[in-house]
Amino acid sequence: MTRLAVYLLAPIVLVQGRMLQRRTPHMAPAVPRSGGSRAPSAERLLVLGDSTAVGTGVEQMADAIAGDLARQLPQSITWRVIGDNGLTSAEVRAGYLDAALAEPADIAVVLVGWNDALRLRPSAEFAENLGALLDALRVRNPGARLVTVAPPVFGRFASLPQPLRFALGSHARGLSRAAARVCAERGIPLAQGFDGVHVAADGFHPDATGYAGMADGVLPHLAP
Repeated sequence: MTRLAVYLLAPIVLVQGRMLQRRTPHMAPAVPRSGGSRAPSAERLLVLGDSTAVGTGVEQMADAIAGDLARQLPQSITWRVIGDNGLTSAEVRAGYLDAALAEPADIAVVLVGWNDALRLRPSAEFAENLGALLDALRVRNPGARLVTVAPPVFGRFASLPQPLRFALGSHARGLSRAAARVCAERGIPLAQGFDGVHVAADGFHPDATGYAGMADGVLPHLAP
């Protein structure tokens, strides 16, 4: 019934989504895209995905997922970030996976699902793309620790009007269930998605506190 309701509401949701996009201030990804320790023994962290991967909502990558993880992990870390604003899982796979695989990684964190939810992409399509991303990363980096971050909990985003919040929340939950299946099949942990509590000036993306919370959800899965 919930899935049916989402699709019945789709025309309203798409209109509200476009209005939200027009009203939401555009925020650039954080900088720089690479950094961290230069120690020869440093572990290589890759963060791959959409706007949350590239730190949209904060100015410096030090305040995004990559910087938070590099700061909190006990070992020396060198990191690089691959992705961009507005990407679905299919677009990450088609346009950014080769760059992600160009260098080896010891740790890889994958963040996709925001835009699959916003565009109401089917769960099966999302699962296929997420699985392909994880499989390619594992083949390229067989000993790496991989973590996936679930799609956001859109149902808790106070900035979203109804029925957009209900529809996106419902659809994102379906994508999260798909992500859980994909990750379980591969023995890859799934961290909680952004809950929409601590948001940037655009009222949508995480702020520094929001990213710190997301990093805190990833960290336990990176313990040796």
